[in-house]
Amino acid sequence: MNLTTDKWTPKLYEEFIVFIRQNADLKYKEFHLRLIPDYSSDKIIGIRMPKLRSFAKEIAKGDARGFISLCGSDYYEEAMLRGIVTGLIKPDSFDDFRRLLEEQIPYINNWALCDCFCSSVKYIKDYRADVFNLIKEYLKSSNPWRVRVALVLMLNYYLDDQYISETLSLTDSVHSRHYYISMAQAWLVATAFSKNRDITLSWFEKCALDNLTFNRAVQKARESYRIDPKLKEHLKTLKKQLTNNTTGV
Repeated sequence: MNLTTDKWTPKLYEEFIVFIRQNADLKYKEFHLRLIPDYSSDKIIGIRMPKLRSFAKEIAKGDARGFISLCGSDYYEEAMLRGIVTGLIKPDSFDDFRRLLEEQIPYINNWALCDCFCSSVKYIKDYRADVFNLIKEYLKSSNPWRVRVALVLMLNYYLDDQYISETLSLTDSVHSRHYYISMAQAWLVATAFSKNRDITLSWFEKCALDNLTFNRAVQKARESYRIDPKLKEHLKTLKKQLTNNTTGV
């Protein structure tokens, strides 16, 4: 099927759904169901990420905005493709970038849709300062997926020398018992250690992360191949005692 079309129509989109269903990998579907348990079997087609990304790149060469205007969420893969294609669209301005971001967030209801979308936002580099201010707004949201989007965007694009200190400070300002927020914080901190050990360690030893998130960050850092063994051993000594009310939800 030619995905680089000049105009997506409802009929063409229906044909596209038939096309992607023909690309199903049932073994991968069963594997992926275990990773995203909130989805029922009939909502997942079972398409591997390299193939989805290949489809998205072809779609983005043509009428990408027309595609996302028709893209639904009957299937997990539709929401995933919508996010990846959205990330590949070149915005006309920061307002356009923000609008594309805002229109995608309602489709995000699990870690995979969040993280794949955030890693696909190709043109964030054109609006880094403006997006960073937007992230600060998102971190205050009551929507846990909006908060996770903010954290994962910082993880992917704001751990360089210019932003790492403020990124860590903002991460420290998030206090949530939501599992996927806590795990995003831990993942961000572990990645920060691999980017700048000294700044991250100085912050980590006096941060206000709750004990559970703190220990998750230690664990993720100790699992990383990009962090030296001496630092891993030091981090192990910092692990905190957990109480019964720090289980997270």
